[in-house]
Amino acid sequence: MENSYKYVVAGHPFEVTLPEGFSKEDHLSSYEPFICTDESVQPLFRLRVEFADDLHEANPGQVKDVMNDEAPYFWLFEEIEGRYNFGFSYTKSRPDCILKPSEDYSDNVVYIPRQYASRLLEFALSNSMMLLYTFNTSPYDTLMIHASVIAYEGKGYVFLGRSGTGKSTHSRLWLENIEGTWLLNDDNPVIRVIDGAVNVYGTPWSGKTPCYKNEHYELAGCVRLSQAPYNHIRKLPVLQAYGAIHPSCPPEFAYDPALYDHISGFIGQLLSKVPFYHLACLPDEEAARLSCTTLTEKGV
Repeated sequence: MENSYKYVVAGHPFEVTLPEGFSKEDHLSSYEPFICTDESVQPLFRLRVEFADDLHEANPGQVKDVMNDEAPYFWLFEEIEGRYNFGFSYTKSRPDCILKPSEDYSDNVVYIPRQYASRLLEFALSNSMMLLYTFNTSPYDTLMIHASVIAYEGKGYVFLGRSGTGKSTHSRLWLENIEGTWLLNDDNPVIRVIDGAVNVYGTPWSGKTPCYKNEHYELAGCVRLSQAPYNHIRKLPVLQAYGAIHPSCPPEFAYDPALYDHISGFIGQLLSKVPFYHLACLPDEEAARLSCTTLTEKGV
Protein backbone atom coordinates (compact mmCIF):
# COMPACT_ATOMS: atom_id res chain seq x y z
CA MET A 1 0.00 0.00 0.00
CA GLU A 2 1.30 3.44 -0.93
CA ASN A 3 1.59 6.13 1.74
CA SER A 4 1.26 9.89 1.15
CA TYR A 5 2.79 12.65 3.25
CA LYS A 6 2.35 16.42 3.17
CA TYR A 7 5.06 18.96 3.93
CA VAL A 8 5.26 22.77 4.04
CA VAL A 9 8.41 24.70 3.07
CA ALA A 10 8.38 28.52 3.24
CA GLY A 11 4.60 28.39 3.49
CA HIS A 12 4.12 26.25 0.37
CA PRO A 13 2.59 22.77 0.84
CA PHE A 14 3.32 19.70 -1.29
CA GLU A 15 2.64 15.97 -1.14
CA VAL A 16 4.89 12.95 -1.64
CA THR A 17 3.65 9.40 -2.15
CA LEU A 18 6.06 6.57 -1.34
CA PRO A 19 5.72 3.06 -2.77
CA GLU A 20 4.73 0.16 -0.56
CA GLY A 21 7.61 -1.03 1.59
CA PHE A 22 9.41 2.32 1.70
CA SER A 23 9.10 4.45 4.85
CA LYS A 24 9.39 8.19 5.35
CA GLU A 25 11.75 7.52 8.27
CA ASP A 26 14.24 5.88 5.87
CA HIS A 27 13.78 8.07 2.80
CA LEU A 28 12.25 11.40 3.93
CA SER A 29 13.93 11.98 7.29
CA SER A 30 15.17 15.48 6.31
CA TYR A 31 11.54 16.51 5.70
CA GLU A 32 10.36 15.66 9.22
CA PRO A 33 10.68 19.25 10.58
CA PHE A 34 8.48 20.42 7.68
CA ILE A 35 5.60 17.95 8.04
CA CYS A 36 2.13 19.44 7.56
CA THR A 37 -0.29 18.58 10.36
CA ASP A 38 -3.32 20.33 8.83
CA GLU A 39 -5.16 17.69 6.80
CA SER A 40 -7.32 20.33 5.10
CA VAL A 41 -4.34 21.97 3.38
CA GLN A 42 -4.28 21.37 -0.38
CA PRO A 43 -0.80 20.81 -1.84
CA LEU A 44 0.57 22.96 -4.64
CA PHE A 45 1.95 19.84 -6.26
CA ARG A 46 2.15 16.08 -5.83
CA LEU A 47 4.92 13.61 -6.59
CA ARG A 48 4.71 9.83 -6.73
CA VAL A 49 7.18 7.10 -7.66
CA GLU A 50 7.01 4.47 -10.39
CA PHE A 51 9.55 1.67 -10.70
CA ALA A 52 10.65 0.65 -14.20
CA ASP A 53 12.68 -2.29 -15.48
CA ASP A 54 14.15 0.10 -18.04
CA LEU A 55 13.97 3.92 -17.97
CA HIS A 56 13.13 3.89 -21.67
CA GLU A 57 9.65 2.85 -20.49
CA ALA A 58 9.21 6.44 -19.27
CA ASN A 59 9.56 7.72 -22.88
CA PRO A 60 11.19 11.00 -21.81
CA GLY A 61 11.91 12.21 -25.34
CA GLN A 62 15.05 13.56 -27.00
CA VAL A 63 17.97 14.75 -24.87
CA LYS A 64 18.34 18.52 -25.29
CA ASP A 65 20.96 19.29 -22.65
CA VAL A 66 22.89 17.93 -19.65
CA MET A 67 23.76 20.61 -17.11
CA ASN A 68 25.68 21.30 -13.88
CA ASP A 69 29.43 21.28 -13.30
CA GLU A 70 29.20 18.37 -10.88
CA ALA A 71 26.71 15.79 -9.65
CA PRO A 72 23.79 15.80 -9.51
CA TYR A 73 23.65 16.32 -13.27
CA PHE A 74 20.43 17.77 -14.65
CA TRP A 75 19.02 16.30 -17.88
CA LEU A 76 16.56 18.10 -20.12
CA PHE A 77 14.41 16.03 -22.51
CA GLU A 78 11.97 17.35 -25.12
CA GLU A 79 9.04 14.95 -25.53
CA ILE A 80 7.22 17.15 -28.03
CA GLU A 81 7.99 20.72 -29.07
CA GLY A 82 7.89 22.91 -25.96
CA ARG A 83 7.06 20.01 -23.59
CA TYR A 84 9.93 18.95 -21.35
CA ASN A 85 10.78 16.06 -19.06
CA PHE A 86 13.76 15.92 -16.74
CA GLY A 87 16.40 13.53 -15.47
CA PHE A 88 18.99 13.43 -12.70
CA SER A 89 22.18 11.42 -12.42
CA TYR A 90 25.44 10.89 -10.57
CA THR A 91 27.39 10.78 -13.87
CA LYS A 92 26.98 12.27 -17.34
CA SER A 93 26.78 8.84 -18.99
CA ARG A 94 23.03 8.29 -18.50
CA PRO A 95 20.16 9.52 -16.29
CA ASP A 96 19.53 7.59 -13.07
CA CYS A 97 15.88 8.63 -12.87
CA ILE A 98 13.30 10.40 -15.03
CA LEU A 99 10.81 13.02 -13.87
CA LYS A 100 7.67 13.41 -15.97
CA PRO A 101 5.63 16.40 -14.83
CA SER A 102 2.06 17.16 -15.76
CA GLU A 103 1.55 20.14 -18.04
CA ASP A 104 1.04 22.48 -15.07
CA TYR A 105 3.57 20.70 -12.80
CA SER A 106 0.88 19.86 -10.25
CA ASP A 107 0.73 16.05 -10.64
CA ASN A 108 4.05 14.36 -11.31
CA VAL A 109 5.76 10.98 -11.55
CA VAL A 110 9.43 10.11 -11.09
CA TYR A 111 10.60 6.84 -12.67
CA ILE A 112 13.38 4.86 -10.97
CA PRO A 113 15.07 1.63 -12.13
CA ARG A 114 13.55 -1.18 -10.10
CA GLN A 115 16.87 -2.91 -9.42
CA TYR A 116 18.30 0.26 -7.84
CA ALA A 117 15.16 1.41 -6.03
CA SER A 118 16.57 1.50 -2.51
CA ARG A 119 19.78 3.25 -3.54
CA LEU A 120 18.20 5.85 -5.82
CA LEU A 121 14.87 6.65 -4.16
CA GLU A 122 16.06 9.44 -1.88
CA PHE A 123 18.23 10.93 -4.66
CA ALA A 124 15.32 10.89 -7.12
CA LEU A 125 12.82 12.34 -4.65
CA SER A 126 15.10 15.14 -3.47
CA ASN A 127 16.06 16.40 -6.94
CA SER A 128 12.53 16.03 -8.30
CA MET A 129 10.98 17.91 -5.41
CA MET A 130 13.45 20.78 -5.67
CA LEU A 131 12.65 21.21 -9.35
CA LEU A 132 8.89 20.93 -8.83
CA TYR A 133 9.05 23.28 -5.87
CA THR A 134 10.79 25.88 -8.07
CA PHE A 135 8.20 25.69 -10.84
CA ASN A 136 5.21 25.72 -8.51
CA THR A 137 6.28 28.45 -6.09
CA SER A 138 7.87 30.98 -8.47
CA PRO A 139 4.50 32.71 -9.16
CA TYR A 140 4.29 33.42 -5.41
CA ASP A 141 7.42 35.59 -5.08
CA THR A 142 9.53 32.62 -4.02
CA LEU A 143 12.96 31.53 -5.19
CA MET A 144 15.17 28.59 -4.26
CA ILE A 145 18.85 29.38 -4.76
CA HIS A 146 22.19 27.60 -4.51
CA ALA A 147 23.78 29.20 -1.46
CA SER A 148 24.81 28.85 2.16
CA VAL A 149 22.93 30.83 4.82
CA ILE A 150 23.80 31.75 8.36
CA ALA A 151 21.63 33.48 10.96
CA TYR A 152 22.98 36.11 13.31
CA GLU A 153 21.07 38.32 15.75
CA GLY A 154 17.74 37.42 14.21
CA LYS A 155 18.70 38.10 10.59
CA GLY A 156 19.80 35.91 7.70
CA TYR A 157 22.86 36.37 5.48
CA VAL A 158 23.30 34.54 2.16
CA PHE A 159 26.65 33.51 0.71
CA LEU A 160 26.68 32.93 -3.05
CA GLY A 161 29.27 31.43 -5.37
CA ARG A 162 30.13 28.62 -7.73
CA SER A 163 30.60 25.14 -6.31
CA GLY A 164 34.01 24.96 -4.68
CA THR A 165 34.29 28.70 -4.11
CA GLY A 166 34.05 28.36 -0.34
CA LYS A 167 30.45 29.16 0.64
CA SER A 168 30.31 26.43 3.27
CA THR A 169 33.80 27.32 4.47
CA HIS A 170 32.85 30.97 4.94
CA SER A 171 29.72 29.97 6.87
CA ARG A 172 31.87 27.70 9.06
CA LEU A 173 34.25 30.59 9.75
CA TRP A 174 31.33 32.68 10.99
CA LEU A 175 30.22 29.80 13.22
CA GLU A 176 33.72 29.37 14.65
CA ASN A 177 34.60 33.03 15.15
CA ILE A 178 31.42 35.06 15.58
CA GLU A 179 29.47 34.26 18.71
CA GLY A 180 25.72 33.86 18.31
CA THR A 181 25.86 32.58 14.71
CA TRP A 182 24.13 29.42 13.51
CA LEU A 183 23.69 27.67 10.19
CA LEU A 184 20.24 27.84 8.57
CA ASN A 185 20.96 25.94 5.34
CA ASP A 186 24.11 24.97 3.46
CA ASP A 187 22.97 24.38 -0.12
CA ASN A 188 19.41 25.23 -1.17
CA PRO A 189 17.65 27.86 0.94
CA VAL A 190 14.48 29.61 -0.16
CA ILE A 191 13.91 33.36 -0.34
CA ARG A 192 10.35 34.67 -0.25
CA VAL A 193 8.80 38.16 -0.36
CA ILE A 194 5.51 38.62 1.51
CA ASP A 195 3.91 42.08 1.74
CA GLY A 196 7.23 43.68 0.88
CA ALA A 197 9.20 41.83 3.56
CA VAL A 198 12.07 39.59 2.39
CA ASN A 199 12.79 36.45 4.39
CA VAL A 200 15.14 33.51 3.93
CA TYR A 201 13.97 30.03 4.89
CA GLY A 202 15.52 26.73 5.84
CA THR A 203 14.56 23.74 3.68
CA PRO A 204 14.89 19.93 3.62
CA TRP A 205 17.55 20.34 0.92
CA SER A 206 20.93 21.16 2.45
CA GLY A 207 23.42 19.26 0.30
CA LYS A 208 26.12 17.32 2.15
CA THR A 209 25.46 19.16 5.42
CA PRO A 210 22.56 17.75 7.49
CA CYS A 211 20.93 21.07 8.40
CA TYR A 212 17.13 20.87 8.07
CA LYS A 213 15.63 23.75 10.03
CA ASN A 214 12.05 24.92 9.70
CA GLU A 215 12.98 28.51 10.51
CA HIS A 216 13.07 31.82 8.67
CA TYR A 217 14.71 35.20 9.17
CA GLU A 218 14.73 38.64 7.61
CA LEU A 219 17.21 38.59 4.73
CA ALA A 220 19.67 41.37 5.56
CA GLY A 221 22.38 40.84 2.95
CA CYS A 222 23.78 38.69 0.12
CA VAL A 223 27.49 38.19 -0.56
CA ARG A 224 29.04 36.76 -3.72
CA LEU A 225 32.32 35.06 -2.81
CA SER A 226 35.47 34.62 -4.85
CA GLN A 227 38.86 33.25 -3.82
CA ALA A 228 41.76 35.70 -3.54
CA PRO A 229 45.13 36.08 -1.78
CA TYR A 230 43.64 38.95 0.29
CA ASN A 231 40.35 40.02 1.90
CA HIS A 232 38.31 42.83 0.36
CA ILE A 233 34.58 43.55 0.29
CA ARG A 234 32.59 46.07 -1.72
CA LYS A 235 28.93 46.84 -2.23
CA LEU A 236 27.61 46.00 -5.70
CA PRO A 237 25.57 48.31 -7.95
CA VAL A 238 22.33 46.90 -9.33
CA LEU A 239 23.65 45.39 -12.58
CA GLN A 240 26.54 43.67 -10.83
CA ALA A 241 24.18 42.48 -8.09
CA TYR A 242 21.99 40.87 -10.76
CA GLY A 243 25.08 39.14 -12.11
CA ALA A 244 25.92 37.96 -8.59
CA ILE A 245 22.64 36.12 -7.97
CA HIS A 246 21.73 35.02 -11.50
CA PRO A 247 24.20 32.05 -11.60
CA SER A 248 22.76 30.78 -8.30
CA CYS A 249 19.24 30.42 -9.72
CA PRO A 250 17.93 27.00 -10.83
CA PRO A 251 19.27 26.01 -14.30
CA GLU A 252 15.86 24.92 -15.58
CA PHE A 253 14.51 28.49 -15.61
CA ALA A 254 16.45 29.20 -18.80
CA TYR A 255 14.18 26.77 -20.71
CA ASP A 256 10.77 27.86 -19.47
CA PRO A 257 9.59 31.38 -20.45
CA ALA A 258 7.03 31.65 -17.65
CA LEU A 259 9.53 30.53 -15.01
CA TYR A 260 12.14 32.89 -16.43
CA ASP A 261 9.70 35.80 -16.19
CA HIS A 262 8.75 34.95 -12.60
CA ILE A 263 12.35 34.60 -11.45
CA SER A 264 13.53 37.73 -13.26
CA GLY A 265 10.71 39.73 -11.69
CA PHE A 266 11.55 38.32 -8.29
CA ILE A 267 15.22 39.21 -8.63
CA GLY A 268 14.17 42.76 -9.48
CA GLN A 269 12.26 42.96 -6.19
CA LEU A 270 15.16 41.46 -4.29
CA LEU A 271 17.71 43.92 -5.64
CA SER A 272 15.54 46.85 -4.55
CA LYS A 273 15.24 45.57 -0.97
CA VAL A 274 18.45 43.72 -0.04
CA PRO A 275 22.09 44.92 -0.29
CA PHE A 276 24.50 42.81 -2.34
CA TYR A 277 28.27 42.62 -1.88
CA HIS A 278 31.28 40.96 -3.46
CA LEU A 279 33.85 39.47 -1.08
CA ALA A 280 37.23 38.49 -2.47
CA CYS A 281 38.74 36.49 0.34
CA LEU A 282 40.99 33.98 1.97
CA PRO A 283 39.49 31.09 3.99
CA ASP A 284 40.35 32.74 7.31
CA GLU A 285 38.92 34.42 10.40
CA GLU A 286 39.67 37.91 9.07
CA ALA A 287 37.40 37.30 6.06
CA ALA A 288 34.50 36.25 8.29
CA ARG A 289 34.94 39.26 10.56
CA LEU A 290 35.22 41.61 7.58
CA SER A 291 31.96 40.39 6.04
CA CYS A 292 30.19 40.39 9.41
CA THR A 293 31.34 43.94 10.20
CA THR A 294 30.22 45.14 6.77
CA LEU A 295 26.87 43.35 6.73
CA THR A 296 25.89 44.25 10.28
CA GLU A 297 27.55 47.68 10.16
CA LYS A 298 29.27 47.16 13.48
CA GLY A 299 32.50 45.73 14.80
CA VAL A 300 32.73 42.14 16.03
